[in-house]
Amino acid sequence: MFKPISIHLAIGAFGVIFGSSVLAQGDPFQQAQAECQSVAQQQTGYNPGAAQPQVGGRARGATAGAMAGAAKGRSETSQYGHVPESVAEEYTRSQMEEKAKMGAAAGAAKQRQERRQDRRAQDAYNEAFASCMAAKGFPVGN
Repeated sequence: MFKPISIHLAIGAFGVIFGSSVLAQGDPFQQAQAECQSVAQQQTGYNPGAAQPQVGGRARGATAGAMAGAAKGRSETSQYGHVPESVAEEYTRSQMEEKAKMGAAAGAAKQRQERRQDRRAQDAYNEAFASCMAAKGFPVGN
């Protein structure tokens, strides 16, 4: 009826076909995770893999402030041609220090605001992800 070699080939072919379809399906939990990560990212616009911590706000602000102070000091002292160079330098230095302090404070405030926005975006992403996983029937941690 059937030759032994054809039975082995049929069983082997069935194994390849069945095995490849199982591999293509993958782990249902991992598949749901990938889908829910994509959904959460689309809904919130937040990508946890691309998120970078906000650092250096004070330094950036101080640098920008010092540059603005130097420009202001030079501009104001150049208006008065009779001001001795040492006085002009001292005034420019004091303007730089004052603006650097203001810039550092503004930079720190901006950095805190950006961190709060990142936390809100991350919280929204986590909520969307948890909601999607729950809808797919997977337990959601607290």
